[in-house]
Amino acid sequence: MVYERVASVLPKSFRKWFQREVTYVGIKIHPERFVGFIFSISLLASFAVAVIAFLLEGFNPLISFPIALLVILGGSIYVLNAIADKEGKLVEKILPDALQLIASNIKAGLTTERALIVSAQPEFGSFSEELKETSKRILSGERMENSLLLISKHIKSTVLDRTMWLIAQGIRSGGQIASLLTQLGADLREENALKSEITANISMYVMLIFFSAVFGAPMLFGVSSYLVGVLSSQSERVNITPEQIQGYASKSPALGMIGLPQTAVGEDFIVMFTEVALFFTSIFACLVLGIISAGHEKNGIKFIPIVLIIAFGVFFATRIAVQVFLGGKMFF
Repeated sequence: MVYERVASVLPKSFRKWFQREVTYVGIKIHPERFVGFIFSISLLASFAVAVIAFLLEGFNPLISFPIALLVILGGSIYVLNAIADKEGKLVEKILPDALQLIASNIKAGLTTERALIVSAQPEFGSFSEELKETSKRILSGERMENSLLLISKHIKSTVLDRTMWLIAQGIRSGGQIASLLTQLGADLREENALKSEITANISMYVMLIFFSAVFGAPMLFGVSSYLVGVLSSQSERVNITPEQIQGYASKSPALGMIGLPQTAVGEDFIVMFTEVALFFTSIFACLVLGIISAGHEKNGIKFIPIVLIIAFGVFFATRIAVQVFLGGKMFF
Protein backbone atom coordinates (compact mmCIF):
# COMPACT_ATOMS: atom_id res chain seq x y z
CA MET A 1 0.00 0.00 0.00
CA VAL A 2 2.85 2.40 0.80
CA TYR A 3 4.47 1.97 -2.60
CA GLU A 4 1.12 2.34 -4.36
CA ARG A 5 0.56 5.67 -2.57
CA VAL A 6 4.03 6.82 -3.59
CA ALA A 7 3.27 5.86 -7.20
CA SER A 8 0.01 7.85 -7.11
CA VAL A 9 1.95 11.15 -6.92
CA LEU A 10 3.60 10.48 -10.27
CA PRO A 11 1.99 11.62 -13.55
CA LYS A 12 -0.58 9.18 -14.88
CA SER A 13 1.05 8.98 -18.30
CA PHE A 14 4.40 8.11 -16.71
CA ARG A 15 2.80 5.41 -14.55
CA LYS A 16 1.13 3.83 -17.55
CA TRP A 17 4.36 3.83 -19.54
CA PHE A 18 6.31 2.35 -16.63
CA GLN A 19 3.65 -0.31 -16.03
CA ARG A 20 3.81 -1.29 -19.69
CA GLU A 21 7.58 -1.68 -19.48
CA VAL A 22 7.22 -3.81 -16.34
CA THR A 23 4.76 -6.04 -18.20
CA TYR A 24 7.18 -6.40 -21.11
CA VAL A 25 10.01 -7.41 -18.77
CA GLY A 26 7.80 -10.06 -17.16
CA ILE A 27 8.05 -8.89 -13.55
CA LYS A 28 5.29 -10.55 -11.55
CA ILE A 29 5.02 -7.76 -8.95
CA HIS A 30 1.98 -5.52 -9.21
CA PRO A 31 2.96 -2.70 -11.63
CA GLU A 32 1.77 0.14 -9.36
CA ARG A 33 3.67 -1.32 -6.42
CA PHE A 34 6.81 -1.79 -8.48
CA VAL A 35 6.67 1.80 -9.78
CA GLY A 36 6.36 3.10 -6.22
CA PHE A 37 9.22 0.88 -5.07
CA ILE A 38 11.58 2.12 -7.80
CA PHE A 39 10.68 5.75 -7.15
CA SER A 40 11.13 5.36 -3.37
CA ILE A 41 14.54 3.72 -3.78
CA SER A 42 15.57 6.45 -6.22
CA LEU A 43 14.58 9.15 -3.71
CA LEU A 44 16.52 7.54 -0.87
CA ALA A 45 19.60 6.92 -3.02
CA SER A 46 19.52 10.48 -4.37
CA PHE A 47 19.25 11.89 -0.85
CA ALA A 48 22.24 9.80 0.24
CA VAL A 49 24.26 10.98 -2.75
CA ALA A 50 23.37 14.62 -2.04
CA VAL A 51 24.42 14.30 1.61
CA ILE A 52 27.71 12.59 0.73
CA ALA A 53 28.48 15.16 -1.97
CA PHE A 54 27.82 17.98 0.50
CA LEU A 55 29.97 16.50 3.26
CA LEU A 56 32.91 15.57 1.00
CA GLU A 57 32.94 18.31 -1.64
CA GLY A 58 30.53 20.93 -0.33
CA PHE A 59 28.14 20.67 -3.28
CA ASN A 60 24.78 22.39 -2.91
CA PRO A 61 22.19 19.67 -2.07
CA LEU A 62 19.51 21.61 -3.96
CA ILE A 63 21.53 21.01 -7.11
CA SER A 64 23.05 17.57 -6.46
CA PHE A 65 19.77 15.97 -5.28
CA PRO A 66 17.71 16.54 -8.47
CA ILE A 67 20.70 15.61 -10.64
CA ALA A 68 21.20 12.36 -8.70
CA LEU A 69 17.46 11.61 -8.84
CA LEU A 70 17.42 12.18 -12.59
CA VAL A 71 20.43 9.91 -13.12
CA ILE A 72 19.25 7.09 -10.82
CA LEU A 73 15.61 7.09 -11.94
CA GLY A 74 16.63 7.52 -15.56
CA GLY A 75 19.09 4.65 -15.23
CA SER A 76 16.38 2.39 -13.81
CA ILE A 77 14.03 3.28 -16.66
CA TYR A 78 16.77 2.68 -19.21
CA VAL A 79 17.58 -0.76 -17.77
CA LEU A 80 13.93 -1.83 -17.91
CA ASN A 81 13.60 -0.49 -21.44
CA ALA A 82 16.81 -2.21 -22.56
CA ILE A 83 15.71 -5.58 -21.14
CA ALA A 84 12.32 -5.28 -22.86
CA ASP A 85 13.95 -4.31 -26.17
CA LYS A 86 16.43 -7.19 -25.93
CA GLU A 87 13.66 -9.71 -25.35
CA GLY A 88 11.68 -8.22 -28.23
CA LYS A 89 14.67 -8.49 -30.60
CA LEU A 90 15.12 -12.14 -29.58
CA VAL A 91 11.47 -12.90 -30.34
CA GLU A 92 11.74 -11.18 -33.74
CA LYS A 93 14.75 -13.37 -34.53
CA ILE A 94 13.05 -16.68 -33.71
CA LEU A 95 9.56 -15.71 -34.88
CA PRO A 96 9.91 -17.10 -38.45
CA ASP A 97 10.99 -20.50 -37.11
CA ALA A 98 8.21 -20.49 -34.52
CA LEU A 99 5.54 -19.72 -37.12
CA GLN A 100 6.93 -22.40 -39.42
CA LEU A 101 6.83 -24.95 -36.59
CA ILE A 102 3.23 -24.07 -35.67
CA ALA A 103 2.19 -24.35 -39.33
CA SER A 104 3.88 -27.76 -39.62
CA ASN A 105 2.07 -29.04 -36.54
CA ILE A 106 -1.29 -27.81 -37.87
CA LYS A 107 -0.63 -29.50 -41.21
CA ALA A 108 0.21 -32.69 -39.32
CA GLY A 109 -3.36 -32.77 -38.02
CA LEU A 110 -3.14 -31.05 -34.64
CA THR A 111 -5.72 -28.50 -33.58
CA THR A 112 -4.57 -24.91 -33.38
CA GLU A 113 -4.48 -24.74 -29.57
CA ARG A 114 -2.64 -28.08 -29.41
CA ALA A 115 -0.19 -26.95 -32.07
CA LEU A 116 0.60 -23.86 -30.00
CA ILE A 117 1.48 -25.93 -26.93
CA VAL A 118 3.57 -28.43 -28.88
CA SER A 119 5.43 -25.59 -30.63
CA ALA A 120 6.33 -23.86 -27.36
CA GLN A 121 10.01 -24.80 -27.41
CA PRO A 122 12.36 -23.59 -24.62
CA GLU A 123 14.67 -21.85 -27.12
CA PHE A 124 11.81 -19.50 -28.04
CA GLY A 125 12.18 -17.73 -24.68
CA SER A 126 9.26 -15.59 -23.53
CA PHE A 127 7.40 -16.33 -26.77
CA SER A 128 7.19 -19.95 -25.66
CA GLU A 129 5.38 -18.94 -22.46
CA GLU A 130 3.02 -16.71 -24.42
CA LEU A 131 2.15 -19.62 -26.75
CA LYS A 132 1.21 -21.75 -23.75
CA GLU A 133 -0.91 -18.97 -22.23
CA THR A 134 -2.63 -18.37 -25.56
CA SER A 135 -3.46 -22.05 -25.86
CA LYS A 136 -4.98 -22.03 -22.37
CA ARG A 137 -7.10 -18.99 -23.21
CA ILE A 138 -8.38 -20.66 -26.38
CA LEU A 139 -9.24 -23.85 -24.48
CA SER A 140 -11.11 -21.79 -21.87
CA GLY A 141 -13.43 -20.45 -24.58
CA GLU A 142 -11.82 -17.16 -25.63
CA ARG A 143 -11.84 -16.33 -29.33
CA MET A 144 -8.64 -17.38 -31.07
CA GLU A 145 -7.93 -14.05 -32.75
CA ASN A 146 -8.37 -12.13 -29.48
CA SER A 147 -6.04 -14.54 -27.68
CA LEU A 148 -3.36 -14.12 -30.33
CA LEU A 149 -3.56 -10.33 -30.13
CA LEU A 150 -2.78 -10.49 -26.40
CA ILE A 151 0.65 -11.98 -27.15
CA SER A 152 1.98 -8.65 -28.38
CA LYS A 153 0.76 -6.98 -25.17
CA HIS A 154 3.42 -8.84 -23.18
CA ILE A 155 6.36 -8.66 -25.60
CA LYS A 156 7.80 -5.37 -26.85
CA SER A 157 8.06 -5.86 -30.58
CA THR A 158 6.48 -3.94 -33.43
CA VAL A 159 7.12 -6.87 -35.77
CA LEU A 160 5.35 -9.29 -33.43
CA ASP A 161 2.43 -6.89 -33.00
CA ARG A 162 2.03 -6.56 -36.77
CA THR A 163 2.35 -10.31 -37.28
CA MET A 164 -0.27 -11.18 -34.67
CA TRP A 165 -2.64 -8.61 -36.20
CA LEU A 166 -2.22 -10.16 -39.66
CA ILE A 167 -2.86 -13.65 -38.28
CA ALA A 168 -5.98 -12.43 -36.44
CA GLN A 169 -7.26 -10.76 -39.60
CA GLY A 170 -6.62 -13.95 -41.57
CA ILE A 171 -8.58 -16.02 -39.06
CA ARG A 172 -11.51 -13.57 -39.10
CA SER A 173 -11.63 -13.72 -42.90
CA GLY A 174 -11.66 -17.53 -42.84
CA GLY A 175 -8.20 -18.12 -44.31
CA GLN A 176 -6.12 -21.25 -43.93
CA ILE A 177 -4.05 -20.74 -40.78
CA ALA A 178 -1.24 -23.11 -41.78
CA SER A 179 -0.71 -21.45 -45.17
CA LEU A 180 -0.90 -17.99 -43.60
CA LEU A 181 1.71 -18.88 -40.97
CA THR A 182 4.02 -20.38 -43.58
CA GLN A 183 3.83 -17.26 -45.76
CA LEU A 184 4.34 -14.94 -42.80
CA GLY A 185 7.35 -16.96 -41.67
CA ALA A 186 8.91 -16.72 -45.12
CA ASP A 187 8.29 -12.97 -45.27
CA LEU A 188 9.79 -12.42 -41.81
CA ARG A 189 12.83 -14.51 -42.69
CA GLU A 190 13.38 -12.38 -45.77
CA GLU A 191 12.94 -9.22 -43.72
CA ASN A 192 15.54 -10.39 -41.17
CA ALA A 193 17.97 -11.16 -43.99
CA LEU A 194 17.42 -7.67 -45.41
CA LYS A 195 18.08 -6.11 -42.00
CA SER A 196 21.33 -8.07 -41.69
CA GLU A 197 22.41 -6.86 -45.13
CA ILE A 198 21.64 -3.25 -44.21
CA THR A 199 23.61 -3.60 -40.98
CA ALA A 200 26.61 -4.93 -42.91
CA ASN A 201 26.41 -2.06 -45.40
CA ILE A 202 26.40 0.65 -42.73
CA SER A 203 29.14 -0.93 -40.61
CA MET A 204 31.74 1.30 -42.29
CA TYR A 205 29.85 4.44 -41.20
CA VAL A 206 29.58 3.09 -37.67
CA MET A 207 33.32 2.42 -37.48
CA LEU A 208 34.10 5.87 -38.90
CA ILE A 209 31.99 7.66 -36.30
CA PHE A 210 33.33 5.46 -33.51
CA PHE A 211 37.00 6.07 -34.34
CA SER A 212 36.34 9.78 -34.87
CA ALA A 213 34.83 10.08 -31.38
CA VAL A 214 37.29 7.77 -29.62
CA PHE A 215 40.57 8.64 -31.34
CA GLY A 216 40.26 11.48 -33.85
CA ALA A 217 38.62 14.17 -31.72
CA PRO A 218 40.56 13.39 -28.49
CA MET A 219 43.92 13.49 -30.31
CA LEU A 220 43.12 16.79 -32.01
CA PHE A 221 41.82 18.26 -28.78
CA GLY A 222 44.90 17.02 -26.93
CA VAL A 223 47.37 18.60 -29.37
CA SER A 224 45.47 21.87 -29.80
CA SER A 225 44.77 22.38 -26.08
CA TYR A 226 48.43 21.85 -25.20
CA LEU A 227 49.71 24.23 -27.87
CA VAL A 228 47.13 26.91 -27.05
CA GLY A 229 48.04 26.53 -23.39
CA VAL A 230 51.71 27.09 -24.19
CA LEU A 231 50.95 30.18 -26.28
CA SER A 232 48.65 31.54 -23.58
CA SER A 233 51.34 31.05 -20.93
CA GLN A 234 53.95 32.75 -23.06
CA SER A 235 51.68 35.72 -23.81
CA GLU A 236 51.16 36.24 -20.09
CA ARG A 237 54.91 36.59 -19.59
CA VAL A 238 55.20 39.49 -22.05
CA ASN A 239 55.52 42.64 -19.90
CA ILE A 240 55.59 45.79 -22.02
CA THR A 241 54.96 49.19 -20.51
CA PRO A 242 52.81 51.83 -22.24
CA GLU A 243 55.99 53.89 -22.85
CA GLN A 244 57.53 50.98 -24.74
CA ILE A 245 54.36 50.57 -26.79
CA GLN A 246 54.52 54.26 -27.76
CA GLY A 247 58.16 53.85 -28.73
CA TYR A 248 57.34 50.89 -30.95
CA ALA A 249 54.39 52.78 -32.40
CA SER A 250 56.64 55.67 -33.40
CA LYS A 251 58.70 53.25 -35.47
CA SER A 252 55.71 51.30 -36.78
CA PRO A 253 52.38 53.19 -36.97
CA ALA A 254 50.56 49.98 -37.87
CA LEU A 255 51.62 48.43 -34.56
CA GLY A 256 50.31 51.43 -32.72
CA MET A 257 46.93 51.13 -34.41
CA ILE A 258 46.62 47.39 -33.79
CA GLY A 259 48.22 47.23 -30.38
CA LEU A 260 49.64 44.17 -28.71
CA PRO A 261 47.41 41.17 -28.27
CA GLN A 262 46.03 40.73 -24.79
CA THR A 263 44.42 37.52 -23.64
CA ALA A 264 42.35 36.70 -20.59
CA VAL A 265 42.13 33.00 -21.43
CA GLY A 266 44.19 30.87 -19.07
CA GLU A 267 45.38 27.33 -19.43
CA ASP A 268 42.83 26.01 -16.93
CA PHE A 269 39.96 27.47 -18.96
CA ILE A 270 41.36 25.97 -22.17
CA VAL A 271 41.56 22.46 -20.71
CA MET A 272 38.12 22.74 -19.09
CA PHE A 273 36.55 23.94 -22.34
CA THR A 274 38.23 21.09 -24.24
CA GLU A 275 37.01 18.48 -21.75
CA VAL A 276 33.43 19.78 -21.92
CA ALA A 277 33.55 19.79 -25.72
CA LEU A 278 34.96 16.25 -25.76
CA PHE A 279 32.30 15.09 -23.29
CA PHE A 280 29.40 16.29 -25.43
CA THR A 281 31.07 15.16 -28.65
CA SER A 282 31.33 11.62 -27.28
CA ILE A 283 27.71 11.58 -26.09
CA PHE A 284 26.25 12.81 -29.38
CA ALA A 285 28.50 10.42 -31.32
CA CYS A 286 27.04 7.52 -29.31
CA LEU A 287 23.49 8.71 -29.98
CA VAL A 288 24.25 8.89 -33.71
CA LEU A 289 25.67 5.36 -33.53
CA GLY A 290 22.41 4.21 -31.96
CA ILE A 291 20.36 5.77 -34.75
CA ILE A 292 22.51 4.32 -37.53
CA SER A 293 22.94 0.83 -36.09
CA ALA A 294 19.53 0.21 -34.52
CA GLY A 295 17.25 3.04 -35.62
CA HIS A 296 16.88 4.79 -32.25
CA GLU A 297 19.04 7.09 -30.12
CA LYS A 298 18.53 5.08 -26.93
CA ASN A 299 20.39 2.13 -28.43
CA GLY A 300 23.57 4.21 -28.33
CA ILE A 301 23.35 5.09 -24.62
CA LYS A 302 25.06 1.82 -23.64
CA PHE A 303 28.19 2.91 -25.54
CA ILE A 304 28.55 6.23 -23.67
CA PRO A 305 30.59 5.01 -20.65
CA ILE A 306 33.04 3.06 -22.82
CA VAL A 307 33.46 5.88 -25.34
CA LEU A 308 33.97 8.47 -22.59
CA ILE A 309 36.62 6.39 -20.81
CA ILE A 310 38.58 5.69 -23.99
CA ALA A 311 38.19 9.24 -25.37
CA PHE A 312 39.45 10.94 -22.20
CA GLY A 313 42.24 8.38 -21.92
CA VAL A 314 43.37 9.18 -25.46
CA PHE A 315 43.03 12.90 -24.76
CA PHE A 316 45.33 12.92 -21.74
CA ALA A 317 47.71 10.42 -23.32
CA THR A 318 48.02 12.73 -26.35
CA ARG A 319 48.81 15.70 -24.12
CA ILE A 320 51.50 13.70 -22.36
CA ALA A 321 52.96 12.54 -25.67
CA VAL A 322 53.05 16.11 -27.05
CA GLN A 323 54.67 17.40 -23.86
CA VAL A 324 57.34 14.69 -23.99
CA PHE A 325 57.98 15.32 -27.68
CA LEU A 326 58.10 19.11 -27.47
CA GLY A 327 59.29 19.45 -23.91
CA GLY A 328 58.16 22.15 -21.55
CA LYS A 329 55.59 22.52 -18.87
CA MET A 330 52.65 20.14 -18.61
CA PHE A 331 49.24 21.81 -18.68
CA PHE A 332 46.35 19.94 -17.03
